[in-house]
Amino acid sequence: MADQVVLLDFWPSPFGMRLRIALAEKGVQYEYKEEDLRNKSPLLLQSNPVHKKIPVLIHNGKAVSESLIAVQYIDEVWKDKAPLLPSDPHLRAHARFWADYVDNKMYEIGRKVWTTKGEEQDAAKKEFLECISVLEGELGDKPYFGGKTFGFLDVALIPFSSWLSVYEKFGNFSVEAEHPKFIAWVKRCLEKESVSKSIPDQQKVYDFVLEMRKKLGEDPYGMRVRIALAEKGIQYESREEDYLTNKSSLLLQMNPYIDEVWKDKAPLLPSDPYLRAQAMFWADFVDKKVYESGKGTWITKGEEQEAAKREFLECIRLLEEELGDKPYFGGENLGFVDVALIPTYSWFYVREKFGNLSVEARHPKFIAWAKRCMQKESVSKSLPDQKRVYEFALRFRSKLGME
Repeated sequence: MADQVVLLDFWPSPFGMRLRIALAEKGVQYEYKEEDLRNKSPLLLQSNPVHKKIPVLIHNGKAVSESLIAVQYIDEVWKDKAPLLPSDPHLRAHARFWADYVDNKMYEIGRKVWTTKGEEQDAAKKEFLECISVLEGELGDKPYFGGKTFGFLDVALIPFSSWLSVYEKFGNFSVEAEHPKFIAWVKRCLEKESVSKSIPDQQKVYDFVLEMRKKLGEDPYGMRVRIALAEKGIQYESREEDYLTNKSSLLLQMNPYIDEVWKDKAPLLPSDPYLRAQAMFWADFVDKKVYESGKGTWITKGEEQEAAKREFLECIRLLEEELGDKPYFGGENLGFVDVALIPTYSWFYVREKFGNLSVEARHPKFIAWAKRCMQKESVSKSLPDQKRVYEFALRFRSKLGME
């Protein structure tokens, strides 16, 4: 039976472009389904219930979310052609580091170049060009970031070249004038059919952005509303609809390097590519959601703290649901997600004390999992006592003027 591959995507998304390029590199046939992000399909909501974002790769009925995770999945499943990640564990970790750098820097800074003005835009332009400089330094004299062949970092970065006209025209600068080596790399990548046929023309993206800016309030009708609010002295929060927010950070602070080098004992990631992708997805969820919402429970007050408490407990509920009846997130054994998540348990006393909440009262199964993990010496000897963490938090709050 042939593989059934479906890609849920939105054409201007650089994150979706990554998957299109990776699939093209591997010669994988797939069904492309364009999503309307203002009216998301039931399939998208079902396939990515946590983030509800594109891109989503569906392979034989199994969904893989987050673009860098999905690209790695593609590389592991269709491994006989055009390998994207090197076989050496250190080089693999190095490639993931730089792909993570692209996710953490390029998208957000680039967005500010065309959505802001004045000093904020000038700062964004400066930071954007500095990112290009850093990446140019990493490229060195190699034809590709992957060396002599097109690789993982090239796949992660090249989609942003389709947005260069947007950045340059709104920011009034030229990347090629300042970083010709970077643009030479872009042109080299575009000579590959897998790239040129997977990413849209820069002018098409620019026209899309022009239209989107009108919808976001650059037209006279949006200005009327802003003027009226200012006239009335009404404070308001301006939120730009971001059609392309699918930021996918694979590496987290928890790189799989350790598991790949010392693989003969206590494997943390499963061998099955789909289960590996799922584990990395949930570890990514921990980094993006549990930490930030948990921090909000003890360094904020009032309505902001109440919102953080609700979000934190919702995160725990989702994780408890993912745990199910398994003793560990890794199944019968402590796994990647368990290692990613259990350190947050040392902060539970802080969150409960300052947030005036009880996780155990609402989510006893989660606390049972935490206590099960704490029975392992590898965990109990690696985590600080909760009271010690609480004393640190007290001192930190004092420095913030909260005590």
